[in-house]
Amino acid sequence: MTPEGEVVRLQYASDIAIKRHTKIKAEANPFAPEWEQYFEERLERTWKTSMKGRWKLVSLWLEQDKRCLVCNSQITRETGWNIHHLIERHLGGTEILSNLVLLHPNCHRQVHSLGISLYKPVQP
Repeated sequence: MTPEGEVVRLQYASDIAIKRHTKIKAEANPFAPEWEQYFEERLERTWKTSMKGRWKLVSLWLEQDKRCLVCNSQITRETGWNIHHLIERHLGGTEILSNLVLLHPNCHRQVHSLGISLYKPVQP
């Protein structure tokens, strides 16, 4: 107890949760098209572990009316989701919310393997 009467609690090392970090693969290049999916997976993992990231995921989910843009089925915890860049990073895309969408994992793989573009430029 302090002289003011406040209770002081000691911190133990075991009270602090261990947070593991994943190293970036040495050969990974964020500006090469073949590594686009790898960096999208890293971004998703980072967002799932932070409050700010979870808020961004919920914002994207609600903005899309809780649906996948490829198959138009609902995205739920059971179906899972992946983050996808509309304009890929190697083409100058950024990680702002207006450039990101949520897709089902299978739909996401199809988009990358078939080279489908979900980007639709805004007409003036």
